[in-house]
Amino acid sequence: MRGSSGRLRLVLALLGAMGLNACADASQTYAEVPLLVGGSDLQQPVLAAGGVSLTIHRAELAFGPLYLCAGVQAGDLCETARLEWLDSIRIDLLDPRPHRAGSLSGTSGPVRSWMYDLGISSQLIRKDPFVLDAAREMSGASVIVEGSASRGGRNVPFNVAVVIQQGSEAERGVPVVRKGTAEVFGHDVTGRESQLSVQFDAAPWLRSMDLSADLSTSPCEVAEGCAEPLRLEPDGQPYRALHNAVVSGRRPQFSFAP
Repeated sequence: MRGSSGRLRLVLALLGAMGLNACADASQTYAEVPLLVGGSDLQQPVLAAGGVSLTIHRAELAFGPLYLCAGVQAGDLCETARLEWLDSIRIDLLDPRPHRAGSLSGTSGPVRSWMYDLGISSQLIRKDPFVLDAAREMSGASVIVEGSASRGGRNVPFNVAVVIQQGSEAERGVPVVRKGTAEVFGHDVTGRESQLSVQFDAAPWLRSMDLSADLSTSPCEVAEGCAEPLRLEPDGQPYRALHNAVVSGRRPQFSFAP
């Protein structure tokens, strides 16, 4: 009898839990939140690694898609996003003004992590990553930076186009940039939010680039009207540093407005 009563209590507890879950699911409502994106003010030169001063004339980022997840760790643990925006947009990283990108759609409830791609999205049904419109408009790149680098009296124009996508060793379908466990992010989505703003600051990314070696070997000078700017290649430190900084360095600021 004691065993039977124990099993009965277990069954009742399971039924109660199922009822609570049903109530929780029933309380969720459709939510749509306007998405705004922007850059930062980069009018002043950026002092980068190696004591090189970078003056930026163009900086663009292909952003999207974006997913907000209920769990504190995005990635393969986020099987179903709470909110998602499946499009892409070119962000002028030199413009701090917020621009409307579209709307996130999903259901109400807590979000505790985020993950996004940079114009090139890994898909479960495709072997190769899919290039979205924003990256396609940037000739397949995720980040483009153009400017001039100066040190010791030399002033050399440069450009770099960085491709950021999941490697073949990564799990297919998981976005390339994800919130880390130490990062603080959280919001209870009601569907009454006026916007979610995502603001990028490219200056910390640029500070990691060391163009000192390139300055010493480049025959090109801004003062001489050089027609062929220094192109930073994937096997060089500046390219790798920028790639890694965009993926794992300074994260954008996420701000919900009521």
